[in-house]
Amino acid sequence: MIDQATIARIRDAIDIVQVIGDFVPLKRQGSDYVACCPFHQEKTPSFHVSPSRQFYNCFGCHEKGNAITFLMRHEQMTYVEALKWLGNKYGIEVNDTQESIEEIQKRNHRDSLLIVNEYACKSFIHNLLETQEGRTVGLEYFRERGFTDTTIKDFMLGYTVKEKDSFTKQAIAAGYKKELLLELGLSVQRTEGAYAGEITDKFNERVMFPIRSVNGTVVAFGGRILSKEKSPVKYMNSPESEIYSKKRVLYGLYESKNSITAQKNCYLVEGYTDVISMHQAGITNVVASCGTALTEEQVTLLKRFTQKITIIYDGDNAGINAALKGIDMFLQKGMNVKVVLIPNGEDPDSFARTHTKEDLENFLNKNEEDFLVYQYRTLSAQLTGDPYQEGLMINQISSSVSMIEDPGIRSAYINRASEMLGVNKDDFSSKVIALREERMTKANQYKSGQRNYTTPRTPLAYRNPSATGNSTAQDELRKSEQDIIYLLIHFGRMTIQNSANANVGAEKIYEPTVSEYIQQALSIDSLEISDPILKKLYNLYYSNIKAADSVTEVERFFVSNMDQEIAAAAIEIISPSYQFRSQAIKSSLKNIYNNLSAILPRTIYVYKSKVINLRIENLRTKLLALDKEQEEEIVNLTTQIQKLSVVKRKLLREAKFSK
Repeated sequence: MIDQATIARIRDAIDIVQVIGDFVPLKRQGSDYVACCPFHQEKTPSFHVSPSRQFYNCFGCHEKGNAITFLMRHEQMTYVEALKWLGNKYGIEVNDTQESIEEIQKRNHRDSLLIVNEYACKSFIHNLLETQEGRTVGLEYFRERGFTDTTIKDFMLGYTVKEKDSFTKQAIAAGYKKELLLELGLSVQRTEGAYAGEITDKFNERVMFPIRSVNGTVVAFGGRILSKEKSPVKYMNSPESEIYSKKRVLYGLYESKNSITAQKNCYLVEGYTDVISMHQAGITNVVASCGTALTEEQVTLLKRFTQKITIIYDGDNAGINAALKGIDMFLQKGMNVKVVLIPNGEDPDSFARTHTKEDLENFLNKNEEDFLVYQYRTLSAQLTGDPYQEGLMINQISSSVSMIEDPGIRSAYINRASEMLGVNKDDFSSKVIALREERMTKANQYKSGQRNYTTPRTPLAYRNPSATGNSTAQDELRKSEQDIIYLLIHFGRMTIQNSANANVGAEKIYEPTVSEYIQQALSIDSLEISDPILKKLYNLYYSNIKAADSVTEVERFFVSNMDQEIAAAAIEIISPSYQFRSQAIKSSLKNIYNNLSAILPRTIYVYKSKVINLRIENLRTKLLALDKEQEEEIVNLTTQIQKLSVVKRKLLREAKFSK
């Protein structure tokens, strides 16, 4: 039995398009992906995969299910085998053991918490619609905000009455344990005074906003105070619990995910009513961070549904600062970031309530700014002629640009940013590169627990092979092997376009990825990476890196490795100062990207020539150790050296290099 916490982590990590895409070629069609069904013979695709619902369905044979059931059906895996496969794919350790009594109790406890929240949600809805106080106070508040009956129903809005222990009494009377009510923060227990030990409701006289997980289960609540006689906290939220972690949840995502996927964009706002009002106005691809600082987990969750995010915040200083803080997190995940500021004095809620859908769409499209333009406009407006402030602006913008993972896109932003800022392009580029290198080094240090040094501690034996008795030929071979790892990390998932396809009307042939090309090139001659550390890197790439991994994710995988030799070797290769061994290949990332189809085979030819060169040197060493009387062995070794030299020269010609 696999423990429930691990299963939950696996389910949260799964991207069904990635999983099924490993076995079936999928093609995007609207918000879904389609293919010919793998479970029955057909010529017209009827097999649909929904990324927003994490579900597949064949309209031909009616086979349907999730990623786990797909593996069980398609690959004939057991449930545990499917979980292990997924765990390996997403880097989650899976240990199958007999479920203990404690684990059963924990699973049951989690289920109980969800059941209690479901009961509370229904109770709050009943209060809003069926009680006099609820209709007079709560429903009237929603009506004033312009919420329709459909909107109230869709978002499951509710109300808690003024009586201090009404809900707690009802829940206990209905058979729900007070310990669960206290754990979920639905009830509170006094600890001091004459009423110490008394259990009362946490939420009183508030309109209630259920917070749902991406799967639609109610995991928490937000409550807004309505009484004008008191001055408590305006919004009160459920505490974190076994079923609710605020950093992993976005308000409105369950209601918006289908629209986000279909429109390939998500609007990010701050509060509950911002989401609801925009939904009611017809803008349905919107979520909220619920007033908390945006987290990496929330960004990762959003990326499952879209590559583009448009941040919408108030036009006041607080809104501007919040937008600036959120930009870098999205850039680091490889997302396309835009920003829209609502006119000062309004927020998305009020703006949506006073404009039609058409007006809103026109405003959002017209006022959407690229993050770089937004940052420059916002930060430059605060300049007072002080060079120090100007330097801070350059630092902020260069930091954001350094978060961009794609080399080509990053290069384009470097060009545009340096032009905007009026600074030297090379200087700005160097600053961006330095920031990326510093961030990778810090990530490695944090992972390893070593935060007191700034230079990667590369083992001496690795840094200088000659120190361990290796020859110059071995050193040159290791450098060529580094070049191969360099190409794997930066371009491994890219497709190599075959020039044979250039002819118009030619039948399309298979075009391998860089990683496939390299693997085939080595295996065809039964070659293996000779350096032990680089060999580990090479093997780790093919056993752990997925087609969907970004360059940043690949880099982070290696530099964060617990094996310090592997991490140090990766940092050396990823470092901006790294250069290919040969002047003919030595180039920038951008140039390599543009000439990859020529540089890749050239790199392999150079590598193979170094393998041959090392073999020649070893044979020469043996030759020098022979006595003159060993004439037959001398002739044999000399012949081998001559043959290998011919092969080496041929490889160098193929690579268009000369000695």
